[in-house]
Amino acid sequence: MRLRLLPVFLPILLLGCTGEDPKDTDTGESDADTDTDTDTDTDTDTDTDTDTGSDIPAAACVDEGGACLLSGEYTASMRLTADKPWLLRSGVLIGDDTNETILEIEPGTQIYGEASTDAVLIIRRGSKIFANGTAAAPIVFTSDQLEGSRARGDWGGLVINGRAPINSCTDGTTPCEAEGEGNTGTYGGDDLADNSGSLRYVIVEFGGTEVSPDNEINGISMQGAGSGTTLDYIQVHQTLDDCIEFWGGAATLKHLVCTSPGDDGIDFDLGYQGKIQFAVVQQGGGTGNNGMEADNNPDVHTAIPGTTPTMANVTFIGDEALVESNFGMLLRRGFAPTLSNIAIAGFSTACIAVRDQATYDYYTDGTTSITNSVVACDLPFEEGTETETGTEEDIFDAAGANNRTVSDLMLGDAWNIAAPDFKPTSGSPLLTGGAAPADAFFDAATYVGAMDGTTDWTAGWTHHDVD
Repeated sequence: MRLRLLPVFLPILLLGCTGEDPKDTDTGESDADTDTDTDTDTDTDTDTDTDTGSDIPAAACVDEGGACLLSGEYTASMRLTADKPWLLRSGVLIGDDTNETILEIEPGTQIYGEASTDAVLIIRRGSKIFANGTAAAPIVFTSDQLEGSRARGDWGGLVINGRAPINSCTDGTTPCEAEGEGNTGTYGGDDLADNSGSLRYVIVEFGGTEVSPDNEINGISMQGAGSGTTLDYIQVHQTLDDCIEFWGGAATLKHLVCTSPGDDGIDFDLGYQGKIQFAVVQQGGGTGNNGMEADNNPDVHTAIPGTTPTMANVTFIGDEALVESNFGMLLRRGFAPTLSNIAIAGFSTACIAVRDQATYDYYTDGTTSITNSVVACDLPFEEGTETETGTEEDIFDAAGANNRTVSDLMLGDAWNIAAPDFKPTSGSPLLTGGAAPADAFFDAATYVGAMDGTTDWTAGWTHHDVD
């Protein structure tokens, strides 16, 4: 680790790696050397165990310039404790792609990706990550650069590989498997309910390193992660590539905050079948592409399983200063979603673009839909010559869809990148006209967009630093 990190990390390490943390409030032990807890914790190293009642052994601290180093492959389950900073060096692999290895991360833990080695954390198939923070103590993955010198792409990001179905094997190979972007491992299989763990109150920032031209790692990459994998209260901030991308699988997500992405906010590919509710994408900082870029298979648009997510209560906030392709939602290549309660505003090219005949066909036959949604862009729909049979207007204005085009969503302060307010204000068209899907996963919501007019679920735990 570079010497400049010592002022940041060394005071924490002196507390965390000596076993003499004066701020330890664990009532299950009187001190680090006389642990009297009666749980089934198998860890016998009292110098590194901050005992939270977990059965997963605390990871040993390998001192690297004031942080605890993680590098290479880990095939024994371990727990990252919040009393120490952790440094990811190069590719950190959890599991061997066959047997189960569990990585548990305590609330409040800080994990730093080493910029000089393009660090990335990869959860391999068969293994699990349990990173469950709290609103008061979120888990933060960030750059190892000093505050004020951090930037998009400083490090890689978080990759979760699972054994759920994908549709990239157009030659009929089963089970279908693929190699992740940036050489991040094999993913795919035949278990739709595959469980790769859970993330809750997790922030991933300043990631998205470019491995090679057009080959970047996202803030979070969900590669074949099954429906047993759950994410809730997640922020991806200042990533060079997409905030989060789903390649197949069916992982579920609630409460996503995507701020200042370098590329797309939410991206779908290769047969994702999951469910998402309550998400905000806010472009900022003069970069970005689409709020959502959604594909099925790029070569065979009707490949199965199709990319068929069910999404509700999403707010897309665009940067009108962007002059290149910049859509709120770019739906193409046979993407077949069920979308409801979607709010879109401020995208310079158009709010909605629908491309490719297979995509239109799914809307025509009633397989997919956009309902109870509101858009406010200078151009609501993509303009230009279209060869497909159908238009965005046909979809948006379909009988019974209950969609609206307005001039202003009337949000609190949605374009403020330092202290945003995404709540609709009094009189906003978003406060009425919503209807969430009739599915046990979805919370009842009669409003449009990610928030009602009262509760800001991003408050208190999200980050908005620009460097």
